[in-house]
Amino acid sequence: MLNFMIKPFLRSGCNFSRFKFLIKPIRFETHDVTNKRFLMTATSSSSFLSKQRPNKKKSKKIPQFTSIPMFKVKAYATADYYDLENIKISVLNSEAYESVTVSNSEEANEFLCIKPKYEQVNEIEPRHIFFFEDGSVVFWNLSNEEERFILELIEKHEENTYDSEIVEEESEVINYSRLKFLFMDDVKKDEAADATIPNLVKFKGLYLDDKTTKFIDNQIYFSESTDHLLEKYAFSDAIALSVKLGIWEKNLDKFSEKIEYISDDMRRGKNLKLKLEEILKYLGELFTMRHVISLHSNFLDTPDFYWDREKLENLYSQLYSHLSIAKRTRLYNERLNHCINLMEILKQHLTDKNSTRLEWIIIGLIALEVLIALGVFDFIKNFSKCLIEYTNNTFKKNK
Repeated sequence: MLNFMIKPFLRSGCNFSRFKFLIKPIRFETHDVTNKRFLMTATSSSSFLSKQRPNKKKSKKIPQFTSIPMFKVKAYATADYYDLENIKISVLNSEAYESVTVSNSEEANEFLCIKPKYEQVNEIEPRHIFFFEDGSVVFWNLSNEEERFILELIEKHEENTYDSEIVEEESEVINYSRLKFLFMDDVKKDEAADATIPNLVKFKGLYLDDKTTKFIDNQIYFSESTDHLLEKYAFSDAIALSVKLGIWEKNLDKFSEKIEYISDDMRRGKNLKLKLEEILKYLGELFTMRHVISLHSNFLDTPDFYWDREKLENLYSQLYSHLSIAKRTRLYNERLNHCINLMEILKQHLTDKNSTRLEWIIIGLIALEVLIALGVFDFIKNFSKCLIEYTNNTFKKNK
């Protein structure tokens, strides 16, 4: 059975060197910004330029030994945009995967769902992959090798591919299982179920049935619902939103680090080394970031797809809240606005500085014209001639 899974890897000739991820910690340093000329306080600039984003709640690691089978869902944001049609063709041509139709999802955002054709040995949980048009992909119960194979396969269908280190650093992992496993005899004993309450099991202080999917203690527990794929889509939608926001947060972190020296120069009273063209370039980067976040209204609002699907909306909202997406989005916008304000102040300062220089040049030209009109230069010329003649005559007499 394993040969079926290995063959596509060998046929593709994929190079996995792109995905040698190295996760580096982010250092945040705070520099005071004080400059009376610009009327900026010591805390207004540095606190926002280097402020850490809210910590995302991390899913607990799967214990090595547990009576409940656990699986993982992992999400990446690898590019600005996916060509879903060509991704579907490439994946199906690999002969290891097939497309999956998610019922009642016609009103959902553009996405593609696939699954492996062949099951793994002793596989008890199906594997699925969700691709979203905005450049995010979510893997359900896939191995690291399969994830890398897929990421390598879709690379040619990406627009503006992100750096692999950032992709891995901003990825999300959440554990999940099925409620039916909680009703096994050994689990009931472990969790001390109350035998007086039929069809329920006590788990983490809650009495649960096996009819409704739950999000408990940072983990997902699926019911045996017929809407299983739609529930996976709802969770995938939320986690894909989180990893996409993580990429933009990282970009803003890098931009903040790039301009922090400006605050230090202002505090020390040094002349700004920036030119107006550079500031306009920075403003262009910042407005691009604002434009991208504005296009994705889902960061602050629940997508329309869930408005008449209360059950799915509840699952989406729980994971949305768990990943602190609203709080992170607000802080992102605050930091972005602060950076824009700083650049606008610097732009105005350099514009005023250039205007002042032009004014002095004009004043100098006017003064020169006045001197010419008054004959000052003719007087100086005649006086110089007289002085030279007098000096020559004096020299001849003395000789």
